[in-house]
Amino acid sequence: MLQRDRVLKALETLRKAAPAAETSLSPPAPTVPIEAQLNVPLVEILGGEWRETEQGLAFVKDTFFALDHLHGTLPIGAPLGAVGDTFRRAVGHADPPSVTRLGFFDTETTGLSGGSGTYIFLAGLGTFEGQRFRLRQYFLPRLDGERAMLRLLFRDIASLHALVSYNGRAYDLPLLQARRTMARMRDAESETPWEIPHFDLLRAARRLYRGRLESCSLVDVESHVLGVRREDDVPGHAIPALYFDYLRAGRASPLRSVFRHNSLDILSLAGLLASLVRLFDQAGSSALEIEPNDAVALARWYELDGDHRGAELLYRSALPRMGPNSNPQRWARASSRYAHLLKRSGARDEALAVWRSLWEQGDREAGLELAKHLEHATHDPEGALEVARAVLRHWPPGDLAGLRAVEHRIQRLTRRVATTQTHPRAVDTRENCGRIVEEGAAATGGARPQE
Repeated sequence: MLQRDRVLKALETLRKAAPAAETSLSPPAPTVPIEAQLNVPLVEILGGEWRETEQGLAFVKDTFFALDHLHGTLPIGAPLGAVGDTFRRAVGHADPPSVTRLGFFDTETTGLSGGSGTYIFLAGLGTFEGQRFRLRQYFLPRLDGERAMLRLLFRDIASLHALVSYNGRAYDLPLLQARRTMARMRDAESETPWEIPHFDLLRAARRLYRGRLESCSLVDVESHVLGVRREDDVPGHAIPALYFDYLRAGRASPLRSVFRHNSLDILSLAGLLASLVRLFDQAGSSALEIEPNDAVALARWYELDGDHRGAELLYRSALPRMGPNSNPQRWARASSRYAHLLKRSGARDEALAVWRSLWEQGDREAGLELAKHLEHATHDPEGALEVARAVLRHWPPGDLAGLRAVEHRIQRLTRRVATTQTHPRAVDTRENCGRIVEEGAAATGGARPQE
């Protein structure tokens, strides 16, 4: 009896696997219309149409926007002005294609964690076509229609030269690869969208807005940058449940909100790219027009890219307008980076002025830089020793590595003062040094903000 049950169980497994094996070939188009099989009038409820592919019928919806259609504060056609160095900086690519060859891409899935059990049930692809912007959405009406949907999506992506996404490098493209594998699509049946350049705007958003916004989610960034306010938008975590409800009960009407959510994501990708390019354009021509916090974040971007001269110019334009009282931590971090750039470029006197301002605000690291300057530039080891001792008195006890470094400097300066004569120039600087020590010691009640 047990043996018989095992045989029956094995036969049942083979029977269930048989349709999957057959779908690795090119199945014939269904003899019964899909609308009749689904018993859900998708065209009437969601709009769109059925398209034929070699793997069967796929459901797509095209929406067209005029180039002057406003999404927030920017027209949807604004990215078309993206060219040259500013465009290259914005997307992080040495030779990006024309904006007319870009595809703005986003997906809605059955889960947020990815993995082989997660399906892409809606994909959006926005492209510029002549004097309009086309948003095409690819919908998966039944799980066994995945190959047809992916086939049409891959075919359209193959006509593009690059994709623009938001966190697509970590999520959307790996999931596309996984679904292509799970659908058993051969190379001849599917182009490979992950082989063309990919511009992930999440990287840019994090560089510019991390620490300034509640999060770097696309919804938060679009609200801050584009002035987009989503009303009655379905939250991302609720989207899978709406699709599962459609699969179980055939309720397609609630999916309209999912289509709208996806379309807003695509439009915001285009708007965010345009705003980035505009910001870089202003940095090159009129940095004083850039809001100080944006200018400081952009300066850090230039610094990370190795453009120290461009970073200096942006810091110089932003820091006086920002001031230490608007946001003390952000001002201190930016001022410190600016001072180190000045020191690196040889502008030590300018760097010294910045460090003095920081030391007056209680920045202990700036105090150490002052001590270094007094020791090496003005040859005043006694003055340097006074500042270093003031720094040590207010150094946080939990930072053992920092404490050891300051103590080591004090010991070395003490030996130097004891064994060498003070440089004549030190007499001229000692009165000023005493003032610097007093100002710094009075302000060092709080720890310097960490990077």
